[in-house]
Amino acid sequence: MFQLRKYHGDRVQSLTYEAKDKTFSVGILASGEYEFGAIKKEIITVTSGSIDVWVEGSNGWKTYNANETFEVGEHKNFKMKVDKVSSYLCYYE
Repeated sequence: MFQLRKYHGDRVQSLTYEAKDKTFSVGILASGEYEFGAIKKEIITVTSGSIDVWVEGSNGWKTYNANETFEVGEHKNFKMKVDKVSSYLCYYE
């Protein structure tokens, strides 16, 4: 099943596919800073642009560019900052 999700005044949008054995989303972020909470473990690959990421419990911000991947543990808060429109692919475990 597909579901379009919009966050932060429609400045972040993702299209999610959810099935028994696999859930993932593709998303676009407009420039800005955003905060999210992960329910499940998230494995996120930047597909265009770059995203600065802070994950709860980390020592600071880290920049991820296209084709780079980062993980957010389940039940962790995280922040994302983008200077220009960027996109990602996220798998949920």
